[in-house]
Amino acid sequence: MAVVEFLISDFEKLCGFPKEKIMEGLTEIGAPCEEEKETKKLLVELTPNRPDWFALEGLSRSLRSYYKGEITHYAAKKGDYAVDVDASVEKVRPYTVCAVVRGLRFTDERIIDMVQVQEKLVATLGRRAKKFGIGIYPLDKIAFPVKYTAMKPEAIRYRPLGWENEATAPEIIEKHPKGLEHGHIIKGFSQWPVFVDAKGRIMALLPVVNSAETGQVGLETNDIFIEVSGIDGNSVTAALNILVTMFADMGGAVHSVEVRYPHRKITAPDLKPKRMKVNLKDVNMLLGLRLAAKDVAVLAGRMGYEMEGSYALVPPFRADVIHEVDVIEDIAIAYGYNKFVPKLPDFFTVGRRNTEHETLNATMRGMGFLEITTFILTNKNRVARMGYGGEVKEIENPSGEEFTCLRPTLLADLLAVFETNKNKGLPQKLYEIGIVYEAEEAKKKLVFGIMDRKVEYSAAKGHLQILVGECGGELTLGKTTHPAFDQTRAGAVFIRNKKAGIFGKIRDEILKQQRLEFEVYACELDVDALVEQ
Repeated sequence: MAVVEFLISDFEKLCGFPKEKIMEGLTEIGAPCEEEKETKKLLVELTPNRPDWFALEGLSRSLRSYYKGEITHYAAKKGDYAVDVDASVEKVRPYTVCAVVRGLRFTDERIIDMVQVQEKLVATLGRRAKKFGIGIYPLDKIAFPVKYTAMKPEAIRYRPLGWENEATAPEIIEKHPKGLEHGHIIKGFSQWPVFVDAKGRIMALLPVVNSAETGQVGLETNDIFIEVSGIDGNSVTAALNILVTMFADMGGAVHSVEVRYPHRKITAPDLKPKRMKVNLKDVNMLLGLRLAAKDVAVLAGRMGYEMEGSYALVPPFRADVIHEVDVIEDIAIAYGYNKFVPKLPDFFTVGRRNTEHETLNATMRGMGFLEITTFILTNKNRVARMGYGGEVKEIENPSGEEFTCLRPTLLADLLAVFETNKNKGLPQKLYEIGIVYEAEEAKKKLVFGIMDRKVEYSAAKGHLQILVGECGGELTLGKTTHPAFDQTRAGAVFIRNKKAGIFGKIRDEILKQQRLEFEVYACELDVDALVEQ
C-alpha cells in the first residue's frame, strides 16, 4: 500500500468539488483517504495497480469521470527532438522512451508533487528502479540530439544533484545517497548507462542520479525533457504516459521525440487509446446483473472509458488494464459494490486431492525446496539470454514486448524469480513443474535451483540423485555444451540410459545479466523421462 498526500485546496481547485465530495468519491472508487487537519492535506491510500493515481491530476481526472462522465483526450504535437540509442545499452538497460512538455508553470507545491509521483512510480511500477528509472530535465539546458549510451564507469564524470563537486561514476555509486540506493542495479556490468547531450555533457547516470548542470527542475523551468529508461519495454511506456498526461493536465503541451534505435525508430509518447473487447454477456455473467449495452457504456464512462460498440477505449495512462476482466471490475466499481446482494452460489462441486506428480512434489518439498509458478508466456530476449537457439512458438499479435512467445525452457523463469527475491535471505531453493514448448511440441518439465553465496557441486548433485532415486531411476551424468552452464561443472542428465535433461552451475556471465551476485546451480528435467511409466 502506497500513501500520497496533497493539499486539499489544490484538490478542490483541480477537480472542482468540495472536500466532502472528494473524500466520498475517492473511497467509492477504491482510494480511501483521511484528512490531516494540521497540514490541510488529504492522505490517500493507494494499491500499486493504479499508478496513475500517484499524481494529483490522475486522481482529479478520475473523480471528474466518476461524477460527471468527463473524458479527457490526449495527443502529442510533432516535435523536432531526437534521441539516439547506442547498441552498448542492449545488455544493461535496453529500452528508453522520451517526451518534451512545454508551457508549464511550476510552484513549490507542484515540484513536490512531481517528485512524489516520480519516486512512487519508480518504487512500485519500476520495482525500485530495477525495471526502469525516470529522468526529468529543464529543456533549455539540453542540446539535441541526445544520446543514450553506455560507458566505462571511470570515464563517466559529472556533478550529481545535491553535490558541489564533480565525481566519477564509481564515486557516485559508493557515496551519493541515490548511488547507495540504486547503484547495485548496474554495478555488475562493465559499462554503465548514461544520457549525453549534443555538447558531450553527462545528463544522468541511469538509474542513479541526474546532473546538477542539466537535470535540476526549478521554479523558473517552463519546458522539460522526460526520459524513462529500463529493462522492460511495456513498463517504460506506461510510466511515460502517466507522466505526460499529468503534465498535460497541469497545462503543458506535449511534444513527441523520435527515439532512434540501431535497427528501428519509434516516436514517443504514444497516447492513442487501446481497444479492448468487452463482451456484454461476460459483464453480466461475472457481475450477476442484467445490464444493457447502454448501461455498460454509462458505467464505463464513469471510470474513464469510451465505448465503441463492444470495444472499450482504454486511456493511455491506464497501465493496469490488460484484460477484459479489468474493465469489468471498473464497471462493478461504478455500479457500486454496496448495491450487490450477497447470495449463495447456485452450483455444487465436490473437491478432491490433486495427486498428479505427488512423488515429485513430496520429494522436492522434503529436500526443502519451495514451489513456484511462472507464466507460460515469455519473450525471445529472455530466452536468448539463457543461450536457447532453437525455434520458439510466437504469438501473432502480442499486446506488448514482455510476452511474445511460448517458453521453450523453465530455466529463464527460475533465474527471474531468483533475481526478484535475491534480497529475501539465503540460501534459496526453488522448483517448478510446468509446460514448455520446444518448437511445436508441448512437454512437461521440472526445474529446480539453489542460490547461495557459495554452492557446493556435491551438495547440488546430491539433490538430483535423491530426486532420481525416489522416482525409481539411476542417475548418470555425461558431457554437455549447453551455453547457460559452466562447462567444467555441468553435465547432461541420463536416466535409465536416456537423456533426460541438464544439470550444473549457471555461468557467471548469465548471472550478471540477471543481476545476481551469488552462485546458482540449476537442473531442468523432462518429467516423462524422470517418471517412466
